[in-house]
Amino acid sequence: MKALIAFVTVVVLGAVAVVIYVGSHGAEPTVVADPYEAGLRYDEARHAHDVAAVGPRSAPTCQLSRGPCARSVGAATVTLDVDGRPLRTMRDLVFSVRVSPPGAAASRDGRIALVMPGMYMGENRVALTLVGAGQWRGRGVIVRCPTGNRTWIAEVELPATTTGQQPLAASFRFEVEE
Repeated sequence: MKALIAFVTVVVLGAVAVVIYVGSHGAEPTVVADPYEAGLRYDEARHAHDVAAVGPRSAPTCQLSRGPCARSVGAATVTLDVDGRPLRTMRDLVFSVRVSPPGAAASRDGRIALVMPGMYMGENRVALTLVGAGQWRGRGVIVRCPTGNRTWIAEVELPATTTGQQPLAASFRFEVEE
């Protein structure tokens, strides 16, 4: 019996030694030297992008849950509205965009990127279809944040009227109720 226990012990220790040897010689190098510091730099860069795009983190500047919001962009005014009040997460919503004057954006489809400041929530884009002169509409969902954050940014982008011109873009910071 002692011989069997000794044999099993030697086999188990040998297997452990083989696993350690294979693991130490087959390990892949790290992608970054210090993942923690790299993550902090990524967060700082993302925060700087958010601040550059829509200003510092602050209270929402748009009360979409009460009615449409408008932004002046050069000589044009971009108005965003959402059907489906009160604004709640995980519900099918209809986003409407109107541009005045109607010729300020090309008569092609546009998009809205829904972004949460300070937290990457994945790509969430609403395709906008031209429905009339200077009017677009699209369906989308605002996803629920696991941390309970309710502040979102709708980055509206409409096609440029001429080749080489920048698209017409406006950002709207708003809150969902849930």
